[in-house]
Amino acid sequence: MDTTIILVSMIIALAGFTQGLTGFGSALVSVPLLSLIVGAQTAVPIAGIFGWLVTLPIVWKMRPSIQHRTGLILFVGSIPASFVGAKLLASLPSQYILLTMGAVLIVSSVHSLRSTKPLFKKTSIPVTLGAGFTSGMLGASVGESGPPVIAYTSMQPWSADQIKSTLAFFFMLQMIGANISFWNEGLITDEVLSHVISALPAFAVGLAGGMVGYHFLQKYKINYHHIVHCFLLFMGCALVFKNVHF
Repeated sequence: MDTTIILVSMIIALAGFTQGLTGFGSALVSVPLLSLIVGAQTAVPIAGIFGWLVTLPIVWKMRPSIQHRTGLILFVGSIPASFVGAKLLASLPSQYILLTMGAVLIVSSVHSLRSTKPLFKKTSIPVTLGAGFTSGMLGASVGESGPPVIAYTSMQPWSADQIKSTLAFFFMLQMIGANISFWNEGLITDEVLSHVISALPAFAVGLAGGMVGYHFLQKYKINYHHIVHCFLLFMGCALVFKNVHF
């Protein structure tokens, strides 16, 4: 078997496991690694297709826990932000945006890890729209839409099921538009589709493993929120470290 196919399948399996375990993170895992193997123009559409596919079983299985109103408001806020993000991408170095995002993640994660109470007692429409807008802007400018909505939902007085399912619901809606854009731009090539088809079995195994892992987290009452915020803290530090010397 082609080494590239094996490596792509392993990365997609890891991305599926991450998403199945936490409800987010497939693109954060897959895009940087896939870019090293097949290049960014191929990596991003592959991650986009799997990023949408991975949400479907999670949304279906966890549909009773979804906070539909918040998810839809986040999605509405993200729609106009894509135009702003595109302008930022054209006019500003992406390092500035990534550094800002990293700093916000570090501050919010440290606060949440130290605090014993959620930051928000209930969802606010303006703040929710702002989180969605920021997510859409970062998605269009640097290809990483997750951190703002991940941080926002993890600060709500919600259960782990509500956080995970609402994130999956939001990303499902958002990735529909992203994949349509990839298709319109001619980025869904035969090479992309070939890699997607080849990696489907690995994707299914990784996703199933992540969902089983999530089940054990809940069964043994392992603190889901701390895992999420530690991941966000690590991600924020990595973004700052990577982009501080540009």
